[in-house]
Amino acid sequence: MAESMKIETIPMKNRQVEDVIPILKPLVVEGGTVTGINNKLIVKTTPSNLKQIKQVLAQIDNAPRRLMISVKQDVDGNLNVEESGVSGRYSTGDVTIESPDTGRGGTIIQGKDSDGNVVRYRQLETRSRLEDRNVFRVQALEGNPAYISTGQSVPIPNQTTFVTGGAVVVQDGVEYRDVESGFYVLPRLQGDNVTLLISPKLSRVSPNQAAIFDIQNVETTASGRLGEWIPIGGATQHYNDSSKRNLISTKRRGQEQRNVLVKVEEIK
Repeated sequence: MAESMKIETIPMKNRQVEDVIPILKPLVVEGGTVTGINNKLIVKTTPSNLKQIKQVLAQIDNAPRRLMISVKQDVDGNLNVEESGVSGRYSTGDVTIESPDTGRGGTIIQGKDSDGNVVRYRQLETRSRLEDRNVFRVQALEGNPAYISTGQSVPIPNQTTFVTGGAVVVQDGVEYRDVESGFYVLPRLQGDNVTLLISPKLSRVSPNQAAIFDIQNVETTASGRLGEWIPIGGATQHYNDSSKRNLISTKRRGQEQRNVLVKVEEIK
C-alpha cells in the first residue's frame, strides 16, 4: 500500500533555507516538494522519506565553518618609452620662427650661429618595470558572501573656462578619482573541497599616464582544495603605439601580464 503524503515544517538551526533546499530536492520522492519561508523548511512527502530527509538535514544543518579567504593579484610588465624632437629658433628680417623645447632630460644635440639662431635635437629613452603583488584577505562564514577592497584617490587636473565682465577666465582645478581593487567571494565547502563564486576587480593608473585607468574584472566559479592557491584567470596586454605633437615623436612599447589566484583556509 502506497504511503500517504504529509506536510511538516522544520525550523533551521544554522543553515539558510536557500542553501539547504538544493541539497534536499533530489532526495524527495515523486510527488513530494520541499520549499522554505522565514528560514523554515516546508516538506511534503511520505513518512519514510521524511525520516530520510531529517537524517540528511541533521548532518548538513550545522554551524557554518569560519574561513580565511585570500585573493592574490600578480602583475608583471615592462614599458619602454622613446621620445625624440626638434626645437629651436630662426629669425630672418621681420620673420621669426620658434619651436619651444618642451622635453625634459635625455640627450641634447644643439647648434647655434652668431645671429642667435639655434636648433636642438633631444632624444630620451626610459625603461620601467612593473611588479605588483596584491594579496587581499577577509574572514567569512561558509555559504555567506564576503567583500574586501583597498584603494587610493588619484588627483586629476582639469580646467574650467568661463566669461565674466567681458573677460575670459581660465580656472585650474583638481578632481579626485578613486582607484579601487577588491573582490566579492561566496565560498561553499564539501569536506576539504571548496567551490567559490568569485568576482575580483583590479584598478590602477597606467604608467606615465596619470589620467588613464586600467580596470580588470573577472567573474568565475572555481573549485579546489582548502589551503591551496587556485588560479582563476588572467590577461596579457601588449603596448605598441606612437604619437606626435608639433615636432616631438613618442613611441611606447611593452607588455603586461596579470594573474588572479585565490586560497581558502579554515579557521579552527
